[in-house]
Amino acid sequence: MTEPNLRLDGGRRLSYAEWGDPGGAPVVLLHGAPGSRLFRPDVVPAGIRLVTFDRPGFGASDRREGRALLETPDDVVAVADHLGLTSFAVVGVSAGGPHALACAYALGDRVTGVGVASMPGPLDEVPGAWLALPDHVRPAAERARVDAPRAVRGVLRYMEPWVGDPAAFLRGGTDPDRALMAEPGPATMLAADVAEALRPGAAGFADDMVTLWLPWGFPVTALPDGVRIWHGAHDARAAPDFQYLAATLPGAVPTVWREDGHYGVLRHWDEVLTACL
Repeated sequence: MTEPNLRLDGGRRLSYAEWGDPGGAPVVLLHGAPGSRLFRPDVVPAGIRLVTFDRPGFGASDRREGRALLETPDDVVAVADHLGLTSFAVVGVSAGGPHALACAYALGDRVTGVGVASMPGPLDEVPGAWLALPDHVRPAAERARVDAPRAVRGVLRYMEPWVGDPAAFLRGGTDPDRALMAEPGPATMLAADVAEALRPGAAGFADDMVTLWLPWGFPVTALPDGVRIWHGAHDARAAPDFQYLAATLPGAVPTVWREDGHYGVLRHWDEVLTACL
């Protein structure tokens, strides 16, 4: 594993890591929120060169205020070019899913395969998505449409307690998720991932949420054919998003994990990463 920093045009720092086989097929993994370059399987499937990176404001990557979803592909291209990757698959988990779809939309033939798991759908497309937002979230999402910086500041106040206690973010959840957290491997990785994500504060987390609440800049019908999409059957809050995406993404290949919740991907890394090649 390597964890260098990349300096982009303008001097912004982007931190990334590589895992697995240096000569393997490249897959760029986009973490959730909060999340970091440390979100990955303990053992990368054979033949895969896994690349992870901290989105702006998370971990060791400098913040990029006011960022939009369609700016993520620029960062992915910067890392890929730096590593000499002419093409690669993208996988997004939870809040990383929309960023993976943005890469598939913007980068054309450079993206060889796309997979997303446990992801939210676009608020402007998924039926009932606005009403399904939790009561403490909906006002911030509405405010983001008229004053995104103010929305970020409001969300930051709500998130600040997690900065002092990152483990609190991982408490609760569905029965399958709690069972997963009781296992040393997943629990250790997720605890390190969230702690690193929030190490510089919660600004990256707030930016990420506001980015997803704003219009994405593309309809999901414009995505290339064959996006693979996974969902844990116990992840009830994400169920409408999965149903919409499975029915709307062109040529989508949906899979439901019957025994899993939001973090189901942690039990299915091999399936997800190899299916996208």
